[in-house]
Amino acid sequence: MQKRLALFDFDGTMIKGDSIAALVRAQFFQDIISLKDLLIILWQTLCWKLGKLPVESVKTRSLAGLSAIPSAQAEQFLNEFATKALYPRIYRKAIKKLQAHKDKGHIVVLVSASPLCYLQYLQDLLPVDHIIATQTDEQYKVTCNVVKEEKCRQIQAWVDSHKLDVDWAGSYAYGDSANDLPMLGMVGMPRLVNAHAKARKLRPNTVLEQWKGKTINGAQ
Repeated sequence: MQKRLALFDFDGTMIKGDSIAALVRAQFFQDIISLKDLLIILWQTLCWKLGKLPVESVKTRSLAGLSAIPSAQAEQFLNEFATKALYPRIYRKAIKKLQAHKDKGHIVVLVSASPLCYLQYLQDLLPVDHIIATQTDEQYKVTCNVVKEEKCRQIQAWVDSHKLDVDWAGSYAYGDSANDLPMLGMVGMPRLVNAHAKARKLRPNTVLEQWKGKTINGAQ
């Protein structure tokens, strides 16, 4: 029997902004990284935006402070960051959409360019079957950046590993930016959520949805 997928981007789609930026701030305020470390990360981020540095380097640098503390402390920090800082920021409409697909028997997968080292702790809090996200090694160095076409490769690899017969034409995908367009192109029911102007321009006929508004903690 064919299965339908519901693929969800995270940053910008289910929450406002980039979660890894929030992670950097949390590390600074908990003294995991110094002011000098923070300034280096900000500088590298600027270099990436100017096309002078690969994004993988910035992500690795953003996580580097965690490799300097005991692994148990790092894991506890990442768990608390995901469950106490990220989860409450998720849009209520996103949760309702996840649950609606779950109720229909669809396979719900979170697919994100943000690191799995912290997104994994959302698994038990969300109505999702699986999380695919940027992979890191034991030192928190990025080993596979799950963005653009890599999202498609990782999704297909997961489908193949589970021997799923997917009804791609009847499957859904949700994303906010041009980086998500390859993933949206995999399915017959793509949706642009809180969409960037570039994404709307590149896919002018895609259904638009707006999830911005109240979050789980009631904030706007």
